[in-house]
Amino acid sequence: MPLAVGQSLHAEQLGTTLHVIKKIGEGTQGEVYLVESPQGYQTVKWYKPEQATPDQRTAISYLVRTGPPYGAAGKRFIWPLDLVTAQGIKQFGYLMARIDTQRFAELGEVWAHLKPVPGLAALCEISYQLANSYRALHLSGHCYRDISAGNLIFDPKTGDVLICDNDNVGINRQSRCQVWGTMEYMALELIRGESDPSTETDLHALAVLLFYVWVWHHPFHGRIEYQYHCWDIPAKKQVYGISPVFVFDPNNPANRLPGDPDYTVARERWKLCPPELKAMFVRAFTEGLKNPGRRVTEGEWQNLFLSLKDRLVPCPHCHAENFADTTSPDISCWHCHRGISPPPFLLIHRAGGNSCLALSPGTTLRSRHIAPGAGMDDGSQAIGRVVPHPSIPGAAGIRNLSNSTWQATFPDGTTVDVPRAGPFPSTRKPP
Repeated sequence: MPLAVGQSLHAEQLGTTLHVIKKIGEGTQGEVYLVESPQGYQTVKWYKPEQATPDQRTAISYLVRTGPPYGAAGKRFIWPLDLVTAQGIKQFGYLMARIDTQRFAELGEVWAHLKPVPGLAALCEISYQLANSYRALHLSGHCYRDISAGNLIFDPKTGDVLICDNDNVGINRQSRCQVWGTMEYMALELIRGESDPSTETDLHALAVLLFYVWVWHHPFHGRIEYQYHCWDIPAKKQVYGISPVFVFDPNNPANRLPGDPDYTVARERWKLCPPELKAMFVRAFTEGLKNPGRRVTEGEWQNLFLSLKDRLVPCPHCHAENFADTTSPDISCWHCHRGISPPPFLLIHRAGGNSCLALSPGTTLRSRHIAPGAGMDDGSQAIGRVVPHPSIPGAAGIRNLSNSTWQATFPDGTTVDVPRAGPFPSTRKPP
């Protein structure tokens, strides 16, 4: 039964009383309510009678007890905080943090132009944070089981991500679950009944979600979809699980995008994807379809999107973001189609492999560039920033924002200390 406004609920572990303020949403498993607690306003997901099973109760108690993955990656999960019950009612739910719906957007809101369209930097950040958080979840021994756009919200400006509906998370290949996923995102072996949900099936769903984020289209929705007059469960099983074909498969043109104008957006957004991203999608939806061992891992996705974000440069004419390439000096703005002078790149030598950072006014050097994966933060701490030279017009340097002194070595072999927040010496002309 639905909860009534003003009804009292009990948070089991916290031992606190919650008061229902209003209903704010509903899904297939239950309803979401705004509640008032001693900590302020929070939300409760209240299960429908058929979903309020002993297994689900056990699952929620386990998630409350274990908590989310550690570090910044875990903080993106809107994790169950406590099991919630009501006196005299067999149904139950769980307590979770309240989401700022003014700041965060669903993908559907962006498609409907109700929220801003993320730029390329924000798209890279959204994609990185998704891969980073699911990697942390999988490394903790769990699988998500229901990765989809319905469980993703993000800040269109910054790319900050929140992952909702975490009540189906369980121990990989062990714990039972009432939800096996959303069919659009389910791996072939799930649809065919050949496997249970796992980290490997999560990888397929993550690839589909990332394709939606970048291309605004499903990877298998092409000409083959037109063969079905009724888009029912058997048709979906055929397209998604029995004989799926990637719409941009370079070796199989059977499911290319139709010439219908409805597919123009997907075609244009695919053109915006840099070659490395296209290659990753091709692998995910060709080799990775039937071979879970060839699926793109979360680590590969996160490294790719960090690398792509480091190559972004603004167009000096229209300010649109563009991907620069160290191997190609020619850049044509995707928006105004005018030429962009190639930027200088900072080559960073590190144990985990070298990386390149395109330098333009305001470019920020972050802790992850120097020591990827170190510590429990997300590596976003600013340690340097490109700023104009104080006395040489048109020149620039990297200002030290770190907590330590740098040592700059000039072409003639001389060195100079660069203290925190100090500019490069104005007495030396850049080489």
